[in-house]
Amino acid sequence: MTRINRRAFMGGVGLAGLAGVLAACGESAPPSTGGGAAVDGGATGGSGGTLRWWHHFGGLQDLHEEWAATYGPELGVDIEITYNEPSKAIEALQLANQSNQLPDIYTPLIGLPLPALVEAGWIHEITLSQEAMSRLPEGSFVEGLTMLDGKVYGLPTFSSKQYVGLVWYNARIAEQVGFEPPKSYDDLLAALKAVADDGTYAPMTMALGAVGRMREQIDDMAQAAGFPGYQGLRYDTGEYEYHHDGYLAAIELYKEIADRGYLLPGTNGFQIPDARGRWAAGEIAFHMDGPYSPGAVRALNPDMLPDMAVAGMMTPNGEEVVATRGARYADWVLGGTSELAEQASQLLETFLQEDYQRALAAGMDQPPIRTDVVADADVIEPYAWLVEEFDKRVFRAPQALVRNVEVAKVQAKQTPVSPELGNVIQGYVGGEISDLRAELVKLSDAHSKALDEAIEAAVAEGADVSRSDWEFPDWQRGTDYTY
Repeated sequence: MTRINRRAFMGGVGLAGLAGVLAACGESAPPSTGGGAAVDGGATGGSGGTLRWWHHFGGLQDLHEEWAATYGPELGVDIEITYNEPSKAIEALQLANQSNQLPDIYTPLIGLPLPALVEAGWIHEITLSQEAMSRLPEGSFVEGLTMLDGKVYGLPTFSSKQYVGLVWYNARIAEQVGFEPPKSYDDLLAALKAVADDGTYAPMTMALGAVGRMREQIDDMAQAAGFPGYQGLRYDTGEYEYHHDGYLAAIELYKEIADRGYLLPGTNGFQIPDARGRWAAGEIAFHMDGPYSPGAVRALNPDMLPDMAVAGMMTPNGEEVVATRGARYADWVLGGTSELAEQASQLLETFLQEDYQRALAAGMDQPPIRTDVVADADVIEPYAWLVEEFDKRVFRAPQALVRNVEVAKVQAKQTPVSPELGNVIQGYVGGEISDLRAELVKLSDAHSKALDEAIEAAVAEGADVSRSDWEFPDWQRGTDYTY
C-alpha cells in the first residue's frame, strides 16, 4: 500500500470540488446553547490561554469535565468544554469553521476524508510520542484514515468492533410481565405483545425521528440479516444493493412493530434525547439504542441502571450475529486554526493512557479502543457482555481507501444522496411510502450514480481510480479481511 501524498491528493481534488462538498453539508442558524443543545464547562489551569474542547458524547460529560480539571493545570491552560447534542454537532462545527472559530479539539463529524480536512484547514497535525502510540492495538493508525504522509492527524480512542442496532430492555418489566430476552424478530414481536397484553407498561420506543440513527441501526441489522456489505455497498461486487432482502427484512420489522401499535405515542417524531429520556424513566419495556446507552441513561436517571438489560442485535431467525467493520477513522482531531496545538496534542496523548481508557469504559459510551480494560472497569454487566460479544462477532472489513489511497479523491467529490435510507425508513414506517422495495431500488441507483459521477470527476483530474477499487471478490463473511 502507498502512503497518500498531500500535494498529489489535492491536485486531484481541487478546492472547488471541496467547496462543493462543504456546501452540500448545508447551513442554517447556529444551535442554541439552551434547552440542552449545548453545555459549556471547563477548568482553570493558568494563563496559557483557553483550550476549547467540543464533544457530543452524552455519557462522557462527567469524565471530560474531570479530565479537564486534572490536566488543565498541568498543561497551564484553561480548558473550556462544550457538549453538543449529536443532532446539533455537525451544524455547530460548520458554523465554527465559517467564522474561523473551530475548537482546539473536536470530533470530525462532517463526512470528508482526512486529506480533504487537512487541506481545507479543518485539522492540524497531532504530535504523539511513539510510546503513546504503541499503547494501542496494532493497526490502530491507518494511512488515509488517521494518518497522512506518515503524520498523525486523527486519534482513534474507540473500538471499531461495535454495532448499534441493539435491543435494550427493562429487566424489572421483563420479570413482571414474564418474557425472555429475544433473539429473533419473532421473539421480539412476541415479547412486545406480552407487554402490550399486560397493559401496565408501554412496549417500546426508539428515535424514529432521527434520520441518521435510523440509518445506522438498519445498516447494522441488515448486515446481521445477511447483507454482504455495509451501508448499502456490497463488499464482493462493489455494487449498491439497498434492496437486498436483509434491508427489507429489517425495515419490515420496524414497520410491523409500528403497525401493531407497540410504539409509544409520539415516537415517529422522537429525536435521540426524546426516546432515550422516556425509556430511562423506567416505564417502557424496550428501546433501540447503541452500546453507549448505559452512559447516557446514567446521566438522565442513574436509578435505571440496575434495570438495564440488553438482548443484543436481533437476526431474522435467531442466527448468531456476524458483523464486519473497517478500520477506525479519527475520533478526535486538533483544530486547524488552533493556537494551542502543543497543549492540545499533549491533552490528546493522555487519551491513550490506561487510566483514561478505563475511565472511558466506565463512561459506558462506545467501547474503548483498549477493550482489554473493560473487564476491570466500573461498568454494568450488560455493557461488559456487549463488549465481549463485539470482540467475538465483529470482523475487519475491506476498505477501498486502504487498498488505494486515490479513493480519497473520489470521496472528497461525493455529495450526499437525498432522500437517504433514514428518510425511506421513516416514510415507510409512517405510511407515506407504500412500495418499500421500489424506494430502495431508487436509493441504490442514486448512490451508484453519485459514486460513478465522483469517480468520473476525480479521473478527469488525474486520479488513478475506478469502480473496481470497491470490489473485493475474495472477501468472506466471518473472517478478517487482509490485503
